[in-house]
Amino acid sequence: MQINLSIKQSEIVNLGEGAFLIEASAGSGKTRVLTERVKKLLEDNSSKVLAITFTNKASEELKERISLDKIKNKNVFVGTFHSFCQSILESRFKLLGFQKMPHIFEDESDRSEIVEEVIKSIPYFTDIFNGMDSKQKSSYKTRVLHFISEVKRELAEPEELITEEGEEHFLMLYNEYQDNLRSNNAIDFDDLILLIYQLFMNNEAVQNLYSKSYNYIFIDEGQDLNKAQYYLLKSLCGENIKNVMIVGDPNQSIYGFNGATPEYMKNFFIEDFKATKIILDENYRCSKKIITASNLLMDLNIAADKYVKEGKFEIYKAQSEQDEAKYIVQKINELVALQTHPDIEGNIEYSKISILGRNRFVFKYIEEQLQENQIPFYFKSGNIGVKFETIFMKLFDNYFRIVINPSDKIHARKLKSLLKVENFEDANQIQTSRYSYFSFIKTTVDNLTEDNFKKSVKTFENFIKESNLLLDEDKIQISSELEGLNDLWVTYSFNTLKPSLTGFKNAISLGTVMKNQKEEGVCISTVHTMKGQESDIVFLIGLDDGTFPYYLAIEKGEEELNQEKNNLYVAFTRAKRFLYLTYPAIRKMPWGDNKARAKSRFLKNFN
Repeated sequence: MQINLSIKQSEIVNLGEGAFLIEASAGSGKTRVLTERVKKLLEDNSSKVLAITFTNKASEELKERISLDKIKNKNVFVGTFHSFCQSILESRFKLLGFQKMPHIFEDESDRSEIVEEVIKSIPYFTDIFNGMDSKQKSSYKTRVLHFISEVKRELAEPEELITEEGEEHFLMLYNEYQDNLRSNNAIDFDDLILLIYQLFMNNEAVQNLYSKSYNYIFIDEGQDLNKAQYYLLKSLCGENIKNVMIVGDPNQSIYGFNGATPEYMKNFFIEDFKATKIILDENYRCSKKIITASNLLMDLNIAADKYVKEGKFEIYKAQSEQDEAKYIVQKINELVALQTHPDIEGNIEYSKISILGRNRFVFKYIEEQLQENQIPFYFKSGNIGVKFETIFMKLFDNYFRIVINPSDKIHARKLKSLLKVENFEDANQIQTSRYSYFSFIKTTVDNLTEDNFKKSVKTFENFIKESNLLLDEDKIQISSELEGLNDLWVTYSFNTLKPSLTGFKNAISLGTVMKNQKEEGVCISTVHTMKGQESDIVFLIGLDDGTFPYYLAIEKGEEELNQEKNNLYVAFTRAKRFLYLTYPAIRKMPWGDNKARAKSRFLKNFN
């Protein structure tokens, strides 16, 4: 299919060798440019391409656009930083001191449990911890986990990041946490990038092998690079790879809480790679009204393409959160009743509408109103891990993890807690446990292999149908979760050269295989989750000061507020045609009081 490109876009697609920074504003067609350049390079069989995206969804979209399954040149890897590092770890884990492929602890509750275990293993910390109430304990564990992540993302020695008096003990907790992970034959997300960076830095032969595996590297969403990711890129390139293209928009930098900053793209990359900067500032996605509003918000001068539609941009001050929700639902009904509008291609349907907010809590009354009006909707979820809701599948998941990783003490403890037993290997204890059907789960999982996975899922399904130990409601949900598990295995085994149970579990943890979520009706999403997606019609709700920007960002000041403003810009530019902003004059606080609210400080220039 012939793709029409603008003059600027064509210039980028046809660039020669070298390092390039493409500063591409929202709606400028950067994904199209990236796709067409990769496709063009892959026409030459000598091209070996590595394309890194920041989300699994973006990876899948890029693979689809370049028709990865059809092209003859297979010298290409498209994926996230984490999936790229995972692919290296699977074949090089012994060089990093692991006897077996380590498992990824993706769940924050697992990491939190390790921290608590570490605290309780040292009498000095146990005394301090036991003197705290539940809120203080939770806050303390969060601080420790943040410190651990920061050490890894900043490639720092732990002592370098001690900023407050009394934090010196974090050093011991960091080292104990890492030892505990190792004893579980496990790693966390931050370890994935750190370990491969260390591998490249400390093993010249391996670094040389991988740097000769690619002659072109692309990084999408470059404004979201953190230190570990940028230095991983540098260590991979070494002296061999000179052709690196980073595409990004400094105004869409919203992951400061993960250590990300546009400085790596704007300054370090330019200096280290002698990169040429090219600005792509056309907007083909958004209507004129939305482009004008975005320019005003960020003090930009993005040009609207001459073919762009007029569109709508409106701000509504609601009397309350309930009034805000009613206004949005009424407006949705009006728009859908119109059926068509000159600015929108095709019919106006629920699927073309999204409701976005800074935090999840702002959607409470919207949900109620949508349900009352029988408007279909779904929540857009992030793309990490799979959460099972039923006890049956939680028992399966915990035991499956233990079987494929016998060192996993965390999930062994969780399993004992669920069953209320001391020893889940003891048949008598299982028979008298809360869930005697675990004996069937155990037998099936003990015999589970790559070859009989689908057959074993069928065995579970038959057991569920025949069982008199489960309620009908539970049976329906378990069957649905089993069907989802089977779909994940089919996807994983189809796309993997040598499928393994460990590889499958880690792929689920990374979100590189995902459950097919039914996305029918109006989309409800936080702004962070919606990044990289777009809708014809967007309602952006909860734009009162203290909610957006969030009150903690206001307290912390400049850098945090900049991140919040970027977040709002991302939200604006998710809308292709119509954008409606709303905020309540009164908001009910968690403690029950009604509090008057002012319009977001970011909207002071808007009428």
